[in-house]
Amino acid sequence: MLSCSKEDEEDDKLPAPPKDEQNDSIPQNPDDNFTNDDFKYFGAELYTKETFKYGRFEARMKMAYAPGCISSMFLYYNDSYMGNGKIWNEIDIEVIGKYPSAFQSNIITGELTAKVTSEKMHTLSSPVNSDYHVYTIEWKPDGVTWYLDGVVQRATLLMSDMTYKQVENLVEAQSLRFNLWASSSVGWVGQFDQKNIPIAQYIDYVKVYDYDADTDSFTERWTDDFDTFDSSRWSRGNWKMELVTERTTNVVVEDGNIVLKLTKEEK
Repeated sequence: MLSCSKEDEEDDKLPAPPKDEQNDSIPQNPDDNFTNDDFKYFGAELYTKETFKYGRFEARMKMAYAPGCISSMFLYYNDSYMGNGKIWNEIDIEVIGKYPSAFQSNIITGELTAKVTSEKMHTLSSPVNSDYHVYTIEWKPDGVTWYLDGVVQRATLLMSDMTYKQVENLVEAQSLRFNLWASSSVGWVGQFDQKNIPIAQYIDYVKVYDYDADTDSFTERWTDDFDTFDSSRWSRGNWKMELVTERTTNVVVEDGNIVLKLTKEEK
């Protein structure tokens, strides 16, 4: 699916599937009689210590899915959350809890109290947590392009983005991030239910490419296959994200993957 600007796009947000279809790929314990309030919840975030102004960012992942939860890969200007005149810059790939077989692309610009967004949904042929796929973001001065398994899903281009000027306003270097968390925004991600937890997002590898403006091409900067955790390259989150507290121990290397976990502990 190709998209150039919010103004030119049709509203292609997908209708939420029936509740039983949402839960088809989530193992549940029928004898679980606990409520959401019986637990504390812990999410995960992995992010690069370096930041990037343009580039190609590729990850082979098996995303997590559960109603109420978000499994993501994104670029983020680290001072966006501060407000007080700081701009917001962010480019997203997000699996959101209302859609088991889709992901959402998004650009966020503006600032903390006045964000500009351009969400688009993209369907897969099977649930996102059933297999690995290669997710890619290309960010250049003249646009942002999203790929799934090497196929373009969306392109938002500078020349066609004159109303919202999101591409033009992506001016800050950004870190590459992955996170797994739960939201209280039922309208966005569906109703969170502790019976669906734990879940996990598996990352097989990450590749980062530099952008060369003279040749309009990309050159590989580094690849991480996650045989070990490279603490010179990566950090782990430890802050509150709505319904969860991100825990550094919920980002672990297992069997050649780095795994982000969303877990619960009884109060």
